[in-house]
This record gives sequence, C-alpha cells and structure tokens, in this order.
Amino acid sequence: MSSAVGKRYARALFEVASERGKIDQVEADLGAIVEAVEGNEDLKKIMQHPHIAADAKSKLADELFKSHVGEESFNFLNVLIENGREVQLSDIYSSFVQLANDARGFAEATVTSAKPLSSEEQAELAEKFGQTLNKKLRLTAIVDPTILGGIIIKIGDRLYDGSLKTKLETFALRA
Repeated sequence: MSSAVGKRYARALFEVASERGKIDQVEADLGAIVEAVEGNEDLKKIMQHPHIAADAKSKLADELFKSHVGEESFNFLNVLIENGREVQLSDIYSSFVQLANDARGFAEATVTSAKPLSSEEQAELAEKFGQTLNKKLRLTAIVDPTILGGIIIKIGDRLYDGSLKTKLETFALRA
C-alpha cells in the first residue's frame, strides 16, 4: 500500500515524465533502480540508513545510476535523497506504475492457479477481465497448489476468488 507522500511524489514525477513524453523510460529507470536497491541487501541498508548523510548517498547514486538512467529519473532519485524519502522509493515506483498504467488504459493483474496456465488461457483471462474493466490487462501468473483448483485474480484492490479451496471452506461453514 502506497503512502500519501509516496503518491504525491509519484504524481509529480508522472507529470514531468508525461510533459516530456518519457513515461516509459522513467518507469523502466525507476524499476531498474528499485530492483538494484531491493536486490542488494548492502545497498538497501546504506540507502535506507537514517544516519548516513544525504551527500554520501547522492555520491553512491551518482556512481551507480547516473550513466544508466535518464536525467529525469536520476534527478528524481537525488530529490528523494535530499528530502530523506529514499526509503519510500519502492512505494513511489508502485504508484508511478499505477499512474502510467491508468494513462495507457492498462491494469496489472495477478492470476493464481493450482497448475500453470498456458499462454492461451492467460490471454483469454486477460481478454475477458479486460473487457469487464475496459482496460488492457498485464497478467502475472502464480502457481499455488494449495488452492486445489480454479483461479484467484487480483486486479488493483479487487479480488475475484474462484478457487476450489475457498468454495470448500464456504461450504464447510454452511454445513
């Protein structure tokens, strides 16, 4: 869940990226930065440590990211560091992706099934639920054998639970 502050930062960055026609680039850049920070425990500790000076964090960001991301993304990262908001980078990225998807008419969806879904099944689900929501869905498929059968689809804050496990639990409560 994104914080109100994170959403404000994401909105500001989105407006700049939108004005400059760089929504896709900024989304990719932020994703790469988040992946780098979240994927390296030492880097994450340094970037999120409250007693490490902003100057030191900015120098590190300069060395790691300046030549690999666009100007807007790099400047934004430095603004976060200067304002002590680098801890919220992941939340801000999630909010930015949501804004970008809304602008494109996309929605992120997670489909959980007991067995792997074929690409045809995934495409069919994306089509059907996309029509319902009037958006194009980008699916992420997860396999969870504990649901026994059926599927669970999560789109934003909506949950469509058609799993056999839930149906059996509901039946057991009524019996």
